[in-house]
Amino acid sequence: MPTAFVAVIRAEEIPAGPAADLLTALTGTGARSVHTLRDLDTCGEPEDTVALLLDLPPLAAAGQAEQVAAVLATLGELDDVRASGVVVATVRPVTDTLKQVAPSGALTGTADREHHRLVAAPIATRLGLLRAALAREPEARTAGEILAALAWAGASVVATG
Repeated sequence: MPTAFVAVIRAEEIPAGPAADLLTALTGTGARSVHTLRDLDTCGEPEDTVALLLDLPPLAAAGQAEQVAAVLATLGELDDVRASGVVVATVRPVTDTLKQVAPSGALTGTADREHHRLVAAPIATRLGLLRAALAREPEARTAGEILAALAWAGASVVATG
């Protein structure tokens, strides 16, 4: 049985069509409701409900359904041990060239991509922790900014992917 969760999309508003259409697209994944970052305060689910931050269109990107399953499974495994302060973030290998920059702004070389990862959605945590993080950093919108806000709110971050 899938873990029940609140889907939170990184968009200013739910795209054309009612939220039910988006919820229907998430059928079978365990989604109980769909909210944007902006309307998350209207979500009536309990604070300990799993919140899953998704990109749009949900589950359409290659492998995103598997990533959703992986972050939910990892959160379930760790949640019992660390109470409700756990965040599971998806990370991907960096494929772009990374340049090293001196404090003066001068390029000093090329960084080894092997030691770097890109933070991406889906990100799983508890609804209360996500709300607290966004209350502290209301302008957070990217996966990296939201993850930083969650860490600042005291979350233990675990990477998967």
